[in-house]
Amino acid sequence: MENLHFSDSAFFNIGLCGAFMILIPAVLLIIFKIKTKAPIAPVIAGAVTFFLFAIVLKSPLAYLLYQFDSPVSEAINSSPLLYYMIAGLLAGIFEETGRFLAFKTALKKYDGKINSLAYGIGHGGFESIYIAVSVLSFIPLGIMINSGDTAQLTQGLSQESEAAAIQQISQYASMTTEYALLSIIERISAIAIHISLSVLVFKAAREKSRFWLYPLAVLIHALIDFSLVLSSYGMPLWGVEIILAVMSFTLLILSIRLVYKRTENSDISEHISDD
Repeated sequence: MENLHFSDSAFFNIGLCGAFMILIPAVLLIIFKIKTKAPIAPVIAGAVTFFLFAIVLKSPLAYLLYQFDSPVSEAINSSPLLYYMIAGLLAGIFEETGRFLAFKTALKKYDGKINSLAYGIGHGGFESIYIAVSVLSFIPLGIMINSGDTAQLTQGLSQESEAAAIQQISQYASMTTEYALLSIIERISAIAIHISLSVLVFKAAREKSRFWLYPLAVLIHALIDFSLVLSSYGMPLWGVEIILAVMSFTLLILSIRLVYKRTENSDISEHISDD
């Protein structure tokens, strides 16, 4: 790691990226709460469900498929198509199942349509903050590297893992303002996607005739994540982010207008007392 160095601009861009990833869901939640006076419980449920299903429950299986030394992980990591296909399916299955179970259990009494939006803000917002913490952790890491204190950073890692760690650190050491802004845009798109999918799964959980929206949400989630494979085949990052932004906001409009048509004032006020 002797050739690695974090510039002042890299530190600024890392801080910019991390700060906005926290501010965006926080401001969105404040505005949403002020405008709708909707209960906060679905927001909390969304955050907790993301942590349980996307991190705690999914991680062991993801480790076996991607990191555990086996022919399976070797095959997956050697094929971008297979890698992103499996990553998308894992995210779709775990997160949408978490959503469905949350609406059927912890949020069973929260029938107002507005609660699906609140849940989506909690789910997508927590993911954004979780990623922000990871991004911001590269600031103290960069300070350590610049001071030459790097001995313990790769201690105990295999040669392959060490190479992967150095590659990731190098990306942050050279982070540009363009990359930081694209990362922020990506988080906005991701939150919009989580709100959209929450609307679909809420409907699936509340109406037996609409249960098909649950597997549809799994498929949509998988397809959106799979689209990231485009970057592995030479598409510029800004091109990928434009595609994701178009997909996410199209999905948001369709899920709210076509499935729910509109959130009526009576529906918003219906559960103010649930706070």
